[in-house]
Amino acid sequence: MTAPEPAADTGSTTGPRRARRTQAERRAATRGALLDATIDVLVDRGYAGLTTVAVCERAGVTRGAQAHYFATKAELVVEALSHLTDRLVADLAAKPLGAPDGGEGGPRAQYAVLVDRLWEIFSGPVSFAQLELLTAARTDDDLRRHLTRFERAVMTTLGDGARQAAPHLVDRPEFGAAMATTIATIRGLRMMRAVASERTVRRHWSEAREQLLAGLPEV
Repeated sequence: MTAPEPAADTGSTTGPRRARRTQAERRAATRGALLDATIDVLVDRGYAGLTTVAVCERAGVTRGAQAHYFATKAELVVEALSHLTDRLVADLAAKPLGAPDGGEGGPRAQYAVLVDRLWEIFSGPVSFAQLELLTAARTDDDLRRHLTRFERAVMTTLGDGARQAAPHLVDRPEFGAAMATTIATIRGLRMMRAVASERTVRRHWSEAREQLLAGLPEV
């Protein structure tokens, strides 16, 4: 006669045990928490009011952990901005802008979708953080060096994201200049929020958007 299988242990009230995270997973979680907290503190207090102590408290990590990942305040805030931008650009790349042959309406219709997504990417925390950092970088050499590298990297990242979403659009010879003009326009309008209402900024954006789209010739 076959022995009965052991009965399941029903004494536990906590359910199945969760697998322990690896050291790499714990490090990634700590780094991510620091970067997310940095953006929050930067938006709330500005660059001048941001301290690593405040970031660590918001992230729930120790000062030692912060110093292990980021040596300086400038490195921390620029990495946080890059982290947020990469996440938003990943959303851009995940959604095609149209059919591979250009989709309905051709390249201009695709570019209209791309322009609207770029407006969304550079809204919210990204625009507030950039305004703080660009202003502070004028008198902070360390921050300016980090931001210069960030600017080069973000343009590459945005180009890669756009290529994944609409490769035929990106291959057009005028695309690079159109992209740079669009991003500069969006950033400039977003910075206006320091002195103008959101309604005013959006009205200006509606007008600027039409001009940006008119600058892309049809095939």
